[in-house]
Amino acid sequence: MKMIQSIYDIEELEAGGNIPLSYISVVRTQFEEWYESDHTDECLTEFRLPAESCIHHLEEEKDAKFILDQLIHVEYVETEEVQDCRYFRIGIMNDHQMNLVFFIEGTLSSRIEQWLQN
Repeated sequence: MKMIQSIYDIEELEAGGNIPLSYISVVRTQFEEWYESDHTDECLTEFRLPAESCIHHLEEEKDAKFILDQLIHVEYVETEEVQDCRYFRIGIMNDHQMNLVFFIEGTLSSRIEQWLQN
C-alpha cells in the first residue's frame, strides 16, 4: 500500500511504469482538489496531506486488510472506469477525517471486490 501525502508520492507511482496513466491522473486530480480546497499559501510541491486524512493506493491483495480493519468507517464505495482502467474509490471517515482509498480492479480478490460493490 502506498500512502499519498504529496505530489512527489504521485510522481513516484507514475515513475514505476506499471500503473495506467489514466488512473494516476484520477489520483492526481483528487490530490489537487484537496490542495485547492485547503486554501493554503504553500505551493503544490510543498503541500502535504496529513497522515490521518490522505490518499491510499492499494497495490497488493494483502492490502485488503487496511479496508477490512476499518469497515465500520467506510462511507462509500464507488467503481469507475477511465480509458479501459476500472478502479475502486473508497471513502473512509475516521474522527471527522476523510481518507480515500484507490485501487485498480483485480488488485484484491474477486470475492472482496464483489462484496465491496454490493
